[in-house]
Amino acid sequence: MERVIVVDRDPGCAAGGIRDPRLRLEVAEWSEWLDAGLDRVGPGAHLVPYHWAPHLLLGWLEGQLRRAGAATARGGPAAPRGLPFDAATARGDRALSYAAWACPPACIEPALCPHTRGPRDWSLAADLEAPGPDAETHGHVVFRCLHLLYGVGTIPVAAILEARDRLRAGLARGRQRYRIATSSHCHGLATLLEVAPAAAADAGGGTLAG
Repeated sequence: MERVIVVDRDPGCAAGGIRDPRLRLEVAEWSEWLDAGLDRVGPGAHLVPYHWAPHLLLGWLEGQLRRAGAATARGGPAAPRGLPFDAATARGDRALSYAAWACPPACIEPALCPHTRGPRDWSLAADLEAPGPDAETHGHVVFRCLHLLYGVGTIPVAAILEARDRLRAGLARGRQRYRIATSSHCHGLATLLEVAPAAAADAGGGTLAG
C-alpha cells in the first residue's frame, strides 16, 4: 500500500486524528472530490465506496458526460429482477439484493454464505452485466465493488475511467440508453440513463438535461 486518501466533508472526522504518513485526509463532499480526484489518483488506484452512500458514481458519470458535450437524463429504476430484495428507492434507483436478511456489516461475501451456511452460488455484479429485462438499452456499466483485501471492497479506478471513456465514445452513435449499476456479489443499485449529444437532444424536443 503506497497511500490512503480519506475523503470526508468533516475535518474533525476520525481519520483526521490518525498520524501516519501513508494517510491523507482531503476535506470535500464526495461528489465534488470524485469530479476532480479520480483522474488525479490515476488508473492504478482503487476506490473504496461508503456502503450506504447514494449512487455516487452515477452522478459522477453524468457530470463527466455533460463536460464532454452530452445531455443526460435518468430513465428511472432498472427493471425488477425478482430477487429476494427488489425495490425502487426514493432517489430513483432500483435496490437489489440476493439477501432477504440483514447481512453482517463486515461480510466479505465469501464462497460459503455466513447466513445460509451454503455455497454463495450467485453474483449480482455478474448478473447485471448479462442481458436483462430492461427494454431498449444499448449497453450497460457495472461498477463492480468486490473485496480486494479482507473486509475492504473496492472498485478499480481503471474500470471507472474506462466506463466513462466508453460512454463518451458512444456519443458518436447518437441517443443511447444504458443500465448503470454499482454492485457487489450480493447487493447493488441500478438505474437507467439516457445520453445524447446536446445538439441532438435539443433537436429532439429537449427531453434531456444539458
